[in-house]
Amino acid sequence: MRVLLVIEPSGGGSGRHVIDLARALVQRGHEVSLIYSPTRAEPRFEAEVAALPLHALHRLPMRRACGLWDIGAFLKLRSLILKIGPFDLIHGHSSKAGALARLAAPFGAARVYTPHALVTLNREKRFRRLFGLIESLLARTSSDAVITVSAEEAATARRWKFPDNRLYMIPNGVDLPDPADRQAVRATLNLPDDAVVAGFIGRFVDQKNPVRFAAAVRIAAGRDPRIRGLMIGGGPLLDQARAAGGDAVRLLTDHDARALLPALDMLVTPSRFEALPYVVLEAALSGLPLLSTAYGGANAVLEAGAQGQALPLDASAEQFADAIIDWADRPRQPVSPAFVQAFSIGRMADETIAVYRKAFTVRHLAGA
Repeated sequence: MRVLLVIEPSGGGSGRHVIDLARALVQRGHEVSLIYSPTRAEPRFEAEVAALPLHALHRLPMRRACGLWDIGAFLKLRSLILKIGPFDLIHGHSSKAGALARLAAPFGAARVYTPHALVTLNREKRFRRLFGLIESLLARTSSDAVITVSAEEAATARRWKFPDNRLYMIPNGVDLPDPADRQAVRATLNLPDDAVVAGFIGRFVDQKNPVRFAAAVRIAAGRDPRIRGLMIGGGPLLDQARAAGGDAVRLLTDHDARALLPALDMLVTPSRFEALPYVVLEAALSGLPLLSTAYGGANAVLEAGAQGQALPLDASAEQFADAIIDWADRPRQPVSPAFVQAFSIGRMADETIAVYRKAFTVRHLAGA
């Protein structure tokens, strides 16, 4: 198939997904093109997509926020699609690129959308109802398939009246990490051998709740001096997280998180909402316990056999501190081969291609 992938937040988990999916599609013989926004692009993302054997690769500025600038982005995207196409299928990733790609797609191209966490998962977001109605309208009028990544996200889509016959659930997939020398990685960070390191990896934004993590580590370290926090990422709440964690927390804003996973003893994700973060899967495959709020993706990973504990969505810093202390001395246990297969890139790609074929058939039956 001739496939076009379009993404706005060029980095993080959604960026990781697009890179892995594009590579897997090419390996399976499909012709893949990619349009991404450089506005929020991470250097690592741009370097990796540049190395992919794509049919076409283009940068098109898109903004996360809604505004009149979206009209210009839509017109430029439409023009670019007509220039580098035709395509059998156009797959938009994230809410902004998903909306623009579906609206800009020519009639003959099947339209697929992956939200990477529907905005309606956020029970606290302003204008949640408005965005939910827009998502629902686009799902019903401009989508041949919508792919969610967790059962919770799929259930949320159904509550907002997404057509059930166009709704699919395909969990994200990752490869087994390469073996790493834990002591060597720790040595690069000057971590003592007896340190118990709780890790936070992600954007420092309200959704991810980094301040709650930092406060929890500070409380736990006050009760057990071996405990330390390692926060990898960046964002507007960085200074607040630094203040909440004090000397118990170390912040790294420009590091490859995957390379530092072996230094951790547990991964903590106190998010207010999520779909299925890549870092959770990578940590589970590395044998790290997951201490998380009970969002759908974390529940699925724990139910599939990963070590760890789900806490209430409104769990306090004190409750997370209790969990960190409780898991401080538990030994790591590797996940099963069944877990590895259930969350593999190969499985994700094969299931996505099956959805592509269904969406292509739906589109051409509609035009017949």
